Amino acid sequence: LVVDEVLAVGDVKFQKRCLDKMGGVSRDGRTVLFVSHNMQAVRNLCRRCVLLSGGRVAMDGPPGPVVAEYYKQ
Repeated sequence: LVVDEVLAVGDVKFQKRCLDKMGGVSRDGRTVLFVSHNMQAVRNLCRRCVLLSGGRVAMDGPPGPVVAEYYKQ
């Protein structure tokens, strides 16, 4: 499942449905690619993060260090 900036649109009810769906897909063992600038959501939802900069991978790893690097840029 690819989810691109879904939390940037819609009301709170819509966002909750999206989060619930992503959680269900993940629990079923499927991969969810979650694209977002919302770092709190990234920290809460992801086990692995890839930071892109200029179209290239700048960092790949657990959310904490990757999010910290995002804020440095």
